Amino acid sequence: MVAGYITARTTDLAIVTVHRGQPKLVDHQVFINSEFSNFDSVFSLYMRKTGAPADFACLGVAGPVIGNKVTATNLPWSIDAKDLTKKYSFRKITIVNDLVAAASGLFQLKEDKFFTLNKGVRVADGNIGIIAAGTGLGEVLLFYDGKNYIPYASEGGHAGFSPGTQLEAELWEYIYGMKGYVEAEDVISLAGLQTIYDFMLEMNGAVRASWYVKAKDRPGKLIEMALAGKDDTAVKALDLLVDCYAAETANLALKGMTMGGIFLGGLIAPQIITALEQGRFMEKFVRVGKMEDLLKRIHVEIIIDDNTALIGAAAMAASSVAE
Repeated sequence: MVAGYITARTTDLAIVTVHRGQPKLVDHQVFINSEFSNFDSVFSLYMRKTGAPADFACLGVAGPVIGNKVTATNLPWSIDAKDLTKKYSFRKITIVNDLVAAASGLFQLKEDKFFTLNKGVRVADGNIGIIAAGTGLGEVLLFYDGKNYIPYASEGGHAGFSPGTQLEAELWEYIYGMKGYVEAEDVISLAGLQTIYDFMLEMNGAVRASWYVKAKDRPGKLIEMALAGKDDTAVKALDLLVDCYAAETANLALKGMTMGGIFLGGLIAPQIITALEQGRFMEKFVRVGKMEDLLKRIHVEIIIDDNTALIGAAAMAASSVAE
């Protein structure tokens, strides 16, 4: 079996084995997408290098999956499970949204892979939400059918960004002036953090700092400087990102009535735990309004395993064998 996790930047592939009923990853390899013209180039290379068995596979892809095929959102790749199944003589290949894969992986993680932001009061069999900010912004909800939690995909990260303060309204206007639209992902993502930083600079009539211009990983450097308190504009940019992240998380919690808990995945949250645990996130999450008491009750955790979606894809590939 083969599991895959395809984002805008990288493709993770691994052979799946099952030990005592639990999926395990073997020959896990990471490929830089910019070095390949399409997914088939990556997949064929991995299959040749590893001799992976051509039986079952599950691929978690960042993009809307319709009819077992997907055109990635922030990557010029189209992937069709039917074509792959035929070309590589697999018995079955399933493509799912990356957050659906992460939802499956959520139940494979041990307790030490979570960091609690708000203990709340978890309702047994209550709905669960996952929101993951990184290269993009993904959202998924899970409901309990009486036996299992069932995830259903969304493209909520591409819904419109709703400002909640005057500063956020000005940020909205700044992005709208450049793009003609403002999605939540345009703010709550690594690229969004860079946009916020530039917005802050323009507000203050300032220019980019030399450390930022020289940085190879600009979002990473922004986070580093902000957490260290070494650059005031970086600090303010990260604070605004946290505020917007919290507000969008609350929106997902309310829309899904996630009384079973809501989880922050993706690349950003684990990097900024020290900022999130200081209380700013939960203050913005709870906010003043009619649902304040309900939001205070919701259990909020950070997922600190960056292989969650790949593990989830592995679990889904393994489940195909039992079908």
